[in-house]
Amino acid sequence: MAIISFGEALIDLLPADNDSSHCVKCAGGAPANVAVGVAKLGQKSVFIGTLSSDAMGRLLTTELQAVGVELAYSPISSHSTALVLVSLDDYGERSFQFYRHNTADLDFTTKSITAYPFTTGDIIHLCSNTSTLPANHNATLLGLMAIQKTGTLISLDVNLRENLWPAEQVQYLPERVGDLMILADILKFSKEEYAHLETVIPNFTTIINDNIANGAVILITDGANPITVMNRSVDNLQITPFMPQKEVDTTGAGDGFISGFLSYCSMHKITSTQSFDADTLFKAVKFASQIGAKTCEKKGAFNALPHLSEL
Repeated sequence: MAIISFGEALIDLLPADNDSSHCVKCAGGAPANVAVGVAKLGQKSVFIGTLSSDAMGRLLTTELQAVGVELAYSPISSHSTALVLVSLDDYGERSFQFYRHNTADLDFTTKSITAYPFTTGDIIHLCSNTSTLPANHNATLLGLMAIQKTGTLISLDVNLRENLWPAEQVQYLPERVGDLMILADILKFSKEEYAHLETVIPNFTTIINDNIANGAVILITDGANPITVMNRSVDNLQITPFMPQKEVDTTGAGDGFISGFLSYCSMHKITSTQSFDADTLFKAVKFASQIGAKTCEKKGAFNALPHLSEL
């Protein structure tokens, strides 16, 4: 089994510990974070995403390869690396300012996504940020529909970042996220994302119910509050998450969670969501929440994601 993460790799500019007027550059991007998390947990991890030939792109390439992420299907572009300025409040919660115009991560086609030899048992993971432009959204949808036919599971972390969408494209966000949701076998939201999309996607409840009827797993995280799990085998199962020993930075916590959940599937050879029962879901989510909690104990994302030996 391979876990293939598709989407953006970028640089997070985080405030320095003792001087918020200075920034520390950290490798990041939600799908890239998941690729690193999976590799650190000892599973086969592949990243599909265009990387830049600039200095930041070389940094991303070096750090991904350092933990064993396979990059054979990630082309190099002359476009620049996307940047995100991350601000932290007194509680470690984040706000974002993105610099992502004509950047390398947007330079992909359907052929880019489907170049990997997907097969039954593989999992492809992505977020909604590959759909911010119409051409990218269409390429993503066509790629996923082709991949779905191979028996590969599709994992979607909605990961809404409205300020990452061009102003003229935000109006299409509900429709495009809905398109991706329909294809997902594993679907993750934060509680805030779920509540927001419920109000802006007209057929949201229908999509969720259809997903569950088809055997999909719905995961809704809510910080320190119980995680909600929905599947044909459970009805709004509530699971208390692990908590960090000391919360330093929540950057990458959700990515750590989903990398843990997907890695659990790989470790236990779960090749279909039909294999989940209540006990298996409980164990998978508890494992995932432990990864998310450990990620909060360090600054950054790549560096903060834990190895198995740290659990």
